[in-house]
Amino acid sequence: MNAKSLFLGLALAALASPVAAETYLGRCKMGECLHYDQSDRRVEGQGSARVPGDLVRVTLRQAVSARPDTPKKRLQFDAPSEVRFFCSTARPAFGMQGGGGYQGLNLGQISGATELVANMYLRACHPGVDPGRNIEATLQGLGYRPTPDGTFASFEALIR
Repeated sequence: MNAKSLFLGLALAALASPVAAETYLGRCKMGECLHYDQSDRRVEGQGSARVPGDLVRVTLRQAVSARPDTPKKRLQFDAPSEVRFFCSTARPAFGMQGGGGYQGLNLGQISGATELVANMYLRACHPGVDPGRNIEATLQGLGYRPTPDGTFASFEALIR
């Protein structure tokens, strides 16, 4: 095996490996801060020619605190849950609980109600990208534009 083949093999293995756990502040509103611990990122599926993207699954745990700067060791995280995101600039979405289909996201125009899920989406779909002070500008810099939101009964309906 030559050096080029070895490097390519290591790069592909790194891409296939799950990203290490990341703890981040989801948001703070009305004296309550939501912190998330994300781990076990896996690509589970692909979009279509019409709606390209990756179906990603992550494991999330949530903790609530009164302050945004609460040290991680003092956070009490709840039980983990699996969450799916469709990472696509054409039709971004997240999987609804209980297999209830997918909810489309308008990531080109973030409102207060969608700020938390947009932050979760960014962390799951673009690991290592810091949302900075303006998550909407960060997402627009990644190619997201206003898209119609909507509910899709299944993954197949989402990528059709």
